[in-house]
Amino acid sequence: MTSSLALLESAFSPDLPGAPLPPGPRANRWPGEPVEVGGAAATAVHRLWRARGHHPRPDGTLTSVPRRAVPSAGGCYPVQWHLVVPPGRGGHLRPGRYVYHPETEHMVRRLDPGSPIPPGPAEIVVTVQPGRTFGRYRHRAWPLWVADAAYALEALLLLVPGAHLPEDWSDLALAHHTLGLPRATQTAWWLERGLAPEIALARIRLPLAPHLDEVACSAMSSRRSPALDRFDRRCSRGAASPDVAEVARQSGQSWVLGADRVVSWERPERLDGVGYARLWQLHREAARHTYALNARGHGVRAVSGFCTPPAGSPPLVHALAILENGADG
Repeated sequence: MTSSLALLESAFSPDLPGAPLPPGPRANRWPGEPVEVGGAAATAVHRLWRARGHHPRPDGTLTSVPRRAVPSAGGCYPVQWHLVVPPGRGGHLRPGRYVYHPETEHMVRRLDPGSPIPPGPAEIVVTVQPGRTFGRYRHRAWPLWVADAAYALEALLLLVPGAHLPEDWSDLALAHHTLGLPRATQTAWWLERGLAPEIALARIRLPLAPHLDEVACSAMSSRRSPALDRFDRRCSRGAASPDVAEVARQSGQSWVLGADRVVSWERPERLDGVGYARLWQLHREAARHTYALNARGHGVRAVSGFCTPPAGSPPLVHALAILENGADG
């Protein structure tokens, strides 16, 4: 964790990320046995992560980047979903370690399951495949991985009543142990198997008999971040409020000036273990706020990518740009 905190400290440097790097694959192609998606947990993952068309360019033509129900910084979607089913849990899937593959929209039961799975509750482990986010944002990637994972796990907690985070849910070592996988820093292990390293960030514990909240599923399936040009068209209405202007200035993203209002969170004072926990907490708050506003018909777009602020300004780390009563487009 010490090395991770050092990288996190550098994420807020004023240095620009530089030219993009080759991003690598969108998702690992895990060798294993494909299985049809079934059961509440796997179905929830499928509804959150299946493609819903593609992101548009400013001119309206479509990119190759799939749109998903959960927002992601720059459309990188580094989150990967793993489901661990211990012996004796029953249900739709037999015991084993499963991975959701977004291209085929199937679960894959891993052929090499790693260490034996101890008895206990079934869990979902959220990992990030860091290449695309790092390739675009370089040293600023760590808080973006946390943000993407926080939005993903809060969405899943909405969809599966009774799912919860265990006390040690954000322990990186325990998350990798649950998956029976080495850390991402052991790159040789991953590359020898034709896989890109994944960072296991969080664990979600599932209830004994999970079921879906269909109302939450419907709300999430219709959620979209408003397109940037919707904000741009509103930038000429007049001077933005001081809060909106400050978020636009610190993030370096002029489109924010078209927001009706913003909600922002300040960076933790210290980026030690306590600060890392606070980073998770504030991004989880932002995710819950986003989904609640979406459910009330407001358009919400997350703002990340903050660096060292001007003197005298509060150091922001995340914000929401809100279009009042503006259904997501």
